[in-house]
Amino acid sequence: MTDLTERSETATRIAAKAGLQSITFDTGVFTIFGWKKSSALKNNRKKALKVLTVYIEGDGLAWQSRFKRSINPTPVNPMALRLAVKDDRNNVLYLARPCQFEISQTMINCEPKYWTSHRYSQAVIDAYHVIFNALKEQYGIRQFEIIGFSGGGVIGMLLAAQRSDVVQLTTIASNLDHKLWTRYHEVTPLKGSLDIHSFLSKLKDVPQFHLFGSNDLIVPLKINEALLNHLIDNTFVHYRIVEGFDHSCCWVEHWPEIQHNNK
Repeated sequence: MTDLTERSETATRIAAKAGLQSITFDTGVFTIFGWKKSSALKNNRKKALKVLTVYIEGDGLAWQSRFKRSINPTPVNPMALRLAVKDDRNNVLYLARPCQFEISQTMINCEPKYWTSHRYSQAVIDAYHVIFNALKEQYGIRQFEIIGFSGGGVIGMLLAAQRSDVVQLTTIASNLDHKLWTRYHEVTPLKGSLDIHSFLSKLKDVPQFHLFGSNDLIVPLKINEALLNHLIDNTFVHYRIVEGFDHSCCWVEHWPEIQHNNK
């Protein structure tokens, strides 16, 4: 297992190689780190992008082992960042999750519950509301497209349910029904997290695309089927099983092609 320095340096190299610029958001409770395309955010409201594409990272290193919580959730393999790098559009912003990429001396309010039991809590969702609202106020952004990997897709779903400015939501290998997910893996329930089932009525009119790998043993499609069946009777909501893909392979390599086919 890599240490925090190596994990952070990996993400920095990925972003730097693609020319992304670092950006930090103080939400009042958490500090959330990210990277952006150089053209994504400009202080010129007349030329401001109307729609910003926001990639949200997965849960990261939540647990060091089945029974031992991680002391820092910075991801070993930042999949959402790798996907953002593959997006050839200019309006791209990547956001980590609370406490990811934090060093121990600056981990204010970073209780382990925020990457374990409370990883999808209202407090976490509120942090992203602060960021999205600030982006609209400072840069003139009007609407958002959210792309979330794994647990980042859960964050995206909850944001879309609570906001009126999300015009497209894409989830990739996401554990949308976390109650069934924890039951399936026989791990501790996420008792402090919001349940997407409570927000289904507010999601039916949000254009959505949910992607799953046929070989994904971490988030098998069957744990999400009941929830998706409540949504897919709407023409705005679709899901697709990608043959041969698992939880990490081969989303990054084929991301431009998948994006094109989903349009």
